[in-house]
Amino acid sequence: MKLLVVGSESLTGQALKELLAEQCPQTSLEAKIAFRLLDSHSVNLLQKMEVAKAVSQFAPTLVMNVASYSNLELSEREVDAARLCDEQNSLVPAVLAEVCAHLNLPLVQHSSSFVFDGLKLHPYSEEDAANPVCRYGRSKWYGERAIRNVLPTHFILRTDWVFSPSHTAFFKRHIDNCKQHAGKVEVLNHRFSPTPATDVARVLLAVARQIDCAAEVWGTYHYVAQQPLSQEAFVEQVLHEAARYDQELAAVMPRLQFSKRPAQLPYIANSVLNSQKLFDTFGIKARTRNASVSALIKQLYGLSFDRQLPTSSTSRTGFDDAGDGVATERKVSTKQSSRRRPSKKASTKKG
Repeated sequence: MKLLVVGSESLTGQALKELLAEQCPQTSLEAKIAFRLLDSHSVNLLQKMEVAKAVSQFAPTLVMNVASYSNLELSEREVDAARLCDEQNSLVPAVLAEVCAHLNLPLVQHSSSFVFDGLKLHPYSEEDAANPVCRYGRSKWYGERAIRNVLPTHFILRTDWVFSPSHTAFFKRHIDNCKQHAGKVEVLNHRFSPTPATDVARVLLAVARQIDCAAEVWGTYHYVAQQPLSQEAFVEQVLHEAARYDQELAAVMPRLQFSKRPAQLPYIANSVLNSQKLFDTFGIKARTRNASVSALIKQLYGLSFDRQLPTSSTSRTGFDDAGDGVATERKVSTKQSSRRRPSKKASTKKG
């Protein structure tokens, strides 16, 4: 397989780059993924001819776009941020879809649960109607729609909030607020399923391998980590985990108290997705986020080894009490073909 990754500077893109670079040396040449990274620093992704030239030079068998502008608040209040949001989330996917259609290449696109309005009480499935209510959500939806309009051989993967050790502002903010306000913490009244960027990258590469085997898997799919929860519950787990390594935080944990603010634009009340279709098609099981959050917190405190404080707060719920589930992947059925990748006559079923 020859994989062209667009958007390697995003959180998911960074995780993909690491996974691809860590391919085992003993892996057979046939199983290895040859890859190239393409981003806005090397190519103007809004110029179709420039993009087509870059794609043609590498001659990939699959294009994967994980580029994303994801500053929700800034895109709502600043003109330049709104423009960048529209360009990266709507126009770039549209350009890539046209180029892929011209070159007869499949496209894998990373999208978001914010294409929904958040009013549903249960997890969103692929069959639920999109109804984005913020600029970020609309930009993601328009990008999806542009792909569907011109390229039947597309695979769109929606996820919820993606986190990574390279972007820890959310975690630092809540830890600092808890210490500064003597255990009082404000959170969003929001239900979600935080998902590690490494987990999203793992799923995208598993899907890419199936597409490379000529699997007819086109359409829209959802993936999130196990155990959806409220932001209050997630932040509480984060704080108890961090208190194992932070004396000042551990001292205020007995007085921990949450206040909730309503989910107002650009946020939505429920962004949880149903991943059943992905499991039924590929056999890819959702993993828990626990180990990833534990590792992120340890890195936040400059730790690469197990060390925790002997305080009463450590007995409270953290992340070490539940391990990651082991993912399994099943080969999906393929049509007999002499080609390594699907043709443009593949199934055009839309999710």
